[in-house]
Amino acid sequence: MRVAPGAIPLLEEAVHLLRAAPLATLVCHLLGTAPFALGLLLFWNDVNNPHTADATVARESAMLALLLVWMNCWRAVFAGRLRRQLSASADAPWTWQRTGNLIAGQAFLGATKLIVLPLAALTIFGFAWTVAFYRTATALADRADLDPVQLIARARQLAGIDRRQSWLVLPIVAFLGAAFTLNLAFTLAMLPQLIRMLTGYESQFSRIGPFFFFAWLFLWATLTISWMLFDPFTQAVYCLRSFHGESITTGEDIRAGLRSIAAAAAILLVLLPSHSFAAVAPHELEQSVRHAMQAPEYDWRLPVPAAAAPQGIPWLVRVTDRLIDGLKSIFRAIGKAIDAVIDWLRKLFDISSAPRTGALPTTGLHWGLYLLIAFVVFLTAWIAWRRRWFQRARPKPAALALEAIRLDADELTADRLPEESWLELAARSLQEGNFRFALRAYYLANLAWLGRGKFLTIHPGKTNREYELELRRKARAFAAARELFAANIAAFEGAWYGQHEVSDGDADEFRQRTERIKQALAAPRGAAA
Repeated sequence: MRVAPGAIPLLEEAVHLLRAAPLATLVCHLLGTAPFALGLLLFWNDVNNPHTADATVARESAMLALLLVWMNCWRAVFAGRLRRQLSASADAPWTWQRTGNLIAGQAFLGATKLIVLPLAALTIFGFAWTVAFYRTATALADRADLDPVQLIARARQLAGIDRRQSWLVLPIVAFLGAAFTLNLAFTLAMLPQLIRMLTGYESQFSRIGPFFFFAWLFLWATLTISWMLFDPFTQAVYCLRSFHGESITTGEDIRAGLRSIAAAAAILLVLLPSHSFAAVAPHELEQSVRHAMQAPEYDWRLPVPAAAAPQGIPWLVRVTDRLIDGLKSIFRAIGKAIDAVIDWLRKLFDISSAPRTGALPTTGLHWGLYLLIAFVVFLTAWIAWRRRWFQRARPKPAALALEAIRLDADELTADRLPEESWLELAARSLQEGNFRFALRAYYLANLAWLGRGKFLTIHPGKTNREYELELRRKARAFAAARELFAANIAAFEGAWYGQHEVSDGDADEFRQRTERIKQALAAPRGAAA
């Protein structure tokens, strides 16, 4: 079995997947890796400081272990969002059980990874499979239907698919990561000198010269930053492998394609104009083109009169010179402001003056790490708050007028109206004697109620059979409700897609089953069982 045509197409598909990912998905990865990376740098800086107390090192070690679990959980959320982006499916609601499974699985796998991966690298033979196993487990970790034991078993199965591709992907990804790290190292090493040349600001880092490139803390900082920026691409590659591997048995890639086609077709039907364009006679078209060419916006085609030619320095050159002078003044002001802030911080924290020649400014780096951690925490909290605030402040689309709803439309979904509006449409259809439309309105009202109660996730690409399977998973303790919902689906499909005639009694019986479903799902779990 082969997952994809080869390693290069898989890497290209991973690039397209990351480019299409929303900002919220990438922020999930940053929320996990940034605190751990900064905590690791701080721990390294304190361990190499001879004045650091043993209690401080022990406390920071425990904090680093917690940050490792935090990072693995957020990376799993990031990978899960990429998988749902591939399958074009909605996210399931987060429950305590799902969160507990995620934390337990990532705590165990994150701890074993630190031991198993170095041993696998020494033995060489199982290294590609081991990397694929842990990356696949990360991609599957936030699924609600897998506990930690099932997650490990599923990841083992998917990691063993197409091992030749695993061995082809691994050295290419390692080479790209090494090239990215070298480019980043040269960029960071030249950054102080570049800032000095552009702004004239002389810092402690620009005075150190080439010694800055060979410092251990600089090496660790470069490796952590490179890992933070490159790891999403690596995880996207293995998300694609696991998705293609599961699609061999589930056909999820085909269903995702059908959902995309259905969504595109619905948009096309909305945007398609309802009128036809009349044919334009050739002479009328030529006359319209000549009239447009005589418009003032096309005067640039005409030669400039000699009297109107500018004299002396062109105005564009003068404006450009003024802009350059203004930018130089702004850069000089920024450099002075940065210098003033650093002097204020040096006086506030009693930081010593410039270090000896060839030595790193360890105290400045120490406080710089604290400030960087505070900045990252503030930035992530601000992004999360703005996202939540915008979601609350964004006005919800108003419900469509009942007169604009056509019950015979194929693209109609239950989330377009609340349950009460669907019931009102059903009552109108009963008054008009259209029992077939009334049956569909009752069915959509049932779906809207189940979606509001988080028993179903309404999606235009889902079929009735998928809704039935989803209710079986989420309402396992309510056997009566599942049977009634299956009977409603059979009655609806027989009337809507088949040739079964619908009477007033059939619609009333459908409505009664819907009410019994609501009563059964509202009952306590003990009584339902």
